[in-house]
Amino acid sequence: MDLDAARSQQKQVATALHMLATLLLCAFTVLLLNLASARAREQDETLVWQAMAFRYLQAGDVDVAWQAPEQLRIASLMLEADRDAGAVLTARPLDDLRTFDSSHFENAAGISAQVDCLAQAIYYEARSEGFVGQLAVAQVIMNRVDSRHYPDSICGVVYEGSERTTGCQFTFTCDGSMVREARGRAWRRSQLVAQHAYMGFGRDVTRRATHYHTVAVDPYWNDNLVRTRRIGTHIFYRFPTRRERAAGIVRERDA
Repeated sequence: MDLDAARSQQKQVATALHMLATLLLCAFTVLLLNLASARAREQDETLVWQAMAFRYLQAGDVDVAWQAPEQLRIASLMLEADRDAGAVLTARPLDDLRTFDSSHFENAAGISAQVDCLAQAIYYEARSEGFVGQLAVAQVIMNRVDSRHYPDSICGVVYEGSERTTGCQFTFTCDGSMVREARGRAWRRSQLVAQHAYMGFGRDVTRRATHYHTVAVDPYWNDNLVRTRRIGTHIFYRFPTRRERAAGIVRERDA
């Protein structure tokens, strides 16, 4: 290779490197601008939420012309011990609300979504049941969240397998039941039971159950589970312990 060709090749390489460096610099600049913009939006959002929180606490949320967003109402509550009631929900002091940032409301929105999934399961699976029957369905879901055999979120448990026409864990998620929108007094009651169960109020009426079915059916899968009790129109089951499995103990009679 002669000297001119070598110089030409070096010049081409240098030009390519320069273009690459320019592109990387542009990409880095765009990334920084996006981060700065996202940070600015987050700060703006925080200021909006803080102002809303201040208004919520000052007005006591009694202004009929303005209803505080659900995320704000959830985030503004805290659980406190009470000698007589055991536990009570109280509003946070104003100083606490002034320190709120967007992460508080993201957490509140996440909680709201989980409670909503729980309420949907109660409504579509047990809206004709009494309070204890509805609470039992909710507690089965909460027991699954705590179990290593199932997803670790309420929505994950409720909608597991819902993408399939068969194999969903809760029938209402794949049989078309949700075409009829949840509404009315039954929906409001389902929401209240869901909030009760989510907060962990009351004992587990299902005795650690992770499964249930109506008395109208006798599914094959209950042969490998321990029956815990019947509540309303549902029969509840749990996984057997290692000792129970070894002894072949399943479907205990109701106590």
